[in-house]
Amino acid sequence: MKIKTFFLSFISVYLLLSFPAFLGIGSVIDWIPEATFAQKFNGIMMEGLTRHALIKSILAAIISLSINLFFTKHKARKRR
Repeated sequence: MKIKTFFLSFISVYLLLSFPAFLGIGSVIDWIPEATFAQKFNGIMMEGLTRHALIKSILAAIISLSINLFFTKHKARKRR
């Protein structure tokens, strides 16, 4: 098992799972008229990354392990 492949796939899967929350409309910061673009961006990004973080982490770890095992089995078959 390669750690580099695991971490890269974990991060990409976690961001992919967080993507729908990034596009969500109606977060609290959207309704504050004095908020700047940077404050809105920061609020949406932090909310998207932290909402349901435990569930997304578990799913990302399972998917990353599956991807890693697939690549190691594929390389082992290719060497034969």
